[in-house]
Amino acid sequence: MTNNQKRKLERNLWGWGMALPLILGLALFTVYPFVSSLIYSFFEYDGGFHPLSESLFVGFNNYIELFKSTNELSFLHALKNTAIYTLVSVPLGLVLGYMLATFLCAKVQGNKFLLVLYYFPTLISTVITGSLWGDMLNPEYGFFNTILKDVFNLSQGIPFTDKNHLMASYIWMTTFNMAGGSIIWIAGISGVDKVYYEAADIDGANKIVKFFKITIPLTTSYIFYNLIIGMIGALQLFNQPYVLTKGGGGDGGALYTVEMAIFNTAFSSLKMGAASAMAWILCLIIAVLVGITFKFSNKWVNYADEM
Repeated sequence: MTNNQKRKLERNLWGWGMALPLILGLALFTVYPFVSSLIYSFFEYDGGFHPLSESLFVGFNNYIELFKSTNELSFLHALKNTAIYTLVSVPLGLVLGYMLATFLCAKVQGNKFLLVLYYFPTLISTVITGSLWGDMLNPEYGFFNTILKDVFNLSQGIPFTDKNHLMASYIWMTTFNMAGGSIIWIAGISGVDKVYYEAADIDGANKIVKFFKITIPLTTSYIFYNLIIGMIGALQLFNQPYVLTKGGGGDGGALYTVEMAIFNTAFSSLKMGAASAMAWILCLIIAVLVGITFKFSNKWVNYADEM
């Protein structure tokens, strides 16, 4: 072996040695659970410490059974709730977050302080915020109903946590965390070349025209990124609803999500096979929606190197 080959081998060994912890981590904590869950989904498996061969092979029965039940804690009900939340909260979060970022990018006195103020809630654990909002929305002693009763003299207040109001209350609650996405918006809006605005000024364009003809088109890549991240996050909703409803999904299962159904099925009912089937259905839904979004992104997303 020549000296050049020895040096090349040494570099390769050092490279693989540095990458080995990451490779092992991905293999043990990502690839293995990913493949295992697919296998479990075809068995009546309870997650116990016994060989999988002792469990009954049921084929696609776990998947079929998920679509038979329609009660308030069923997979179909959880899927409907998750779909409603995603369809409402993602567009709402995109619009409000973009408007907030546009305001914070304007030369307004005190906007730096407002940025810190808006961003602060995103630093708090979702478990803590879920618990706090649970107390604030309480129909008997909650902060909002206390104000409605004491200040506006309403006798009963608003039942924020009943099945007719819980989803709307939670969506309203999540709008207070929109500043997390606003950081991305601010980076995009601030990065728009001022030359475009100067050219528009020469042509006599007003602020509204510049916003819709320059700012939005030149930040569509950031809109696309936040759309993908927001959609995936909404479909995997778990922490706050679980804490807010103490794992039960609230009155009438109004806030029972797919992730909550997976968790309860796996660790409360010990039906790991059925939970794995739910997880794979959710995975396929996310993959299809992301794929469709990417497919049509070339029709409306503009990148800097394409301008």
